[in-house]
Amino acid sequence: MTRPLVLAAHGTVDPAGRAVTVEVAARSAERLGVRAEVAYVDVCGPELLDVLGRYADDPGRGEAPVVVPFFLAAGYHVRHDVPTAVRSALPAALVTPWLGDAPEVLDALAGRVAEVAAAPDGVVLAAAGSSDADARGEVEGVAAALAARLGVPVSAAFLSGPGTRPTEAVAALRDRGTADIVLAAHLLAPGVFLRRLASTAADLGVAATGAIGAHDAIVSLVARRHREAI
Repeated sequence: MTRPLVLAAHGTVDPAGRAVTVEVAARSAERLGVRAEVAYVDVCGPELLDVLGRYADDPGRGEAPVVVPFFLAAGYHVRHDVPTAVRSALPAALVTPWLGDAPEVLDALAGRVAEVAAAPDGVVLAAAGSSDADARGEVEGVAAALAARLGVPVSAAFLSGPGTRPTEAVAALRDRGTADIVLAAHLLAPGVFLRRLASTAADLGVAATGAIGAHDAIVSLVARRHREAI
């Protein structure tokens, strides 16, 4: 197994958010015994197109890498930006599925909830949001799977774009008599959306989890995606 790992993330101006992506790439590559690089499709660099182009321009870098999209749902970036960059710069690269509703994602979400509440009565799974209805549907599916895992009601909510807002989801749970509610971040890294979620939780008087990106289960999932691609 010699193909390098390229972890393709959204991008952020927040250094803490970029640090999480770098950490996940490094830890995953250590488990795999391969070289790792981080690339981004928006906001910041290095851009995925440029990272892949270096492999095309320099055969001495070795085999074409495995590109793992570091996204929780398949919106525009997963369905368009990542495959377009691969087709344009390095068609020999392998592209894996995004993180999605993999068991490791549920492990990470359940772990983060347990960090802030031993036995909540309900959870609101708060995602960044997307204009893509299929991507929002993926979040709804993860919420249903998390409800089955935790044995409590879990509602999906979105911090931007169409869909229910976390404040509305919390109010709906409270109307049903749910007292101990957790806002669970369906987010991979710190940034504007995690700060917005923390502020909302403080206003509502409920607990909020941290991002799941650096959770060990997510590292395991990235490594698994790489192994399965090969």
